[in-house]
Amino acid sequence: MSFKIVQKISTISIASSGGISTSVPIAMKTGYLRITPEDSAYIEINPNPQVDNVSSLWVAGGTSVVIKQEWGSRSFIGIQTGSSTTIIFEPGTAAGFAVGDVVSISGASPVGVNTIFTTVNSIETSTSYDSYYNTRMTVNWNTSGITTVTNPVGEIRKVTKVAAYNAGSGANNIHITEIQANAYA
Repeated sequence: MSFKIVQKISTISIASSGGISTSVPIAMKTGYLRITPEDSAYIEINPNPQVDNVSSLWVAGGTSVVIKQEWGSRSFIGIQTGSSTTIIFEPGTAAGFAVGDVVSISGASPVGVNTIFTTVNSIETSTSYDSYYNTRMTVNWNTSGITTVTNPVGEIRKVTKVAAYNAGSGANNIHITEIQANAYA
């Protein structure tokens, strides 16, 4: 199997044995994360990972593991600012996310409406006549200071993080890349 690198994520550096560190938020593009610790490490992946040396995935130093994560992305056509932010999708296309998903917002202007890590609070599910069924999604992102959205079009993606527990004897670096797996070489 071959693969293509889709995005490189900042290395997780852990200074000492038994140390724990977490990656930056990763806006998923394919859902396949390739993780390579220089020394042995325990790994957890989710938006708010809790890693330990008992139940987390152990990866031997110098080897790689590919872990598939659920991912999703949608373009949107509008934003309503406020103490929470409402994302508006094209009618008939559906939100494609669930309450509790962690997402990033990009591409809209001004930049203050964009974020790399926020939680989906609600999705419009009313089925009454002329409702906004599945075309409105509210996220926990305070944009009340923004009165004018100059470009309400953008993209929303599921986000995850990688946490690592250093099982090595000294400092450790955990390298992360998102890949596109290709069964055809």
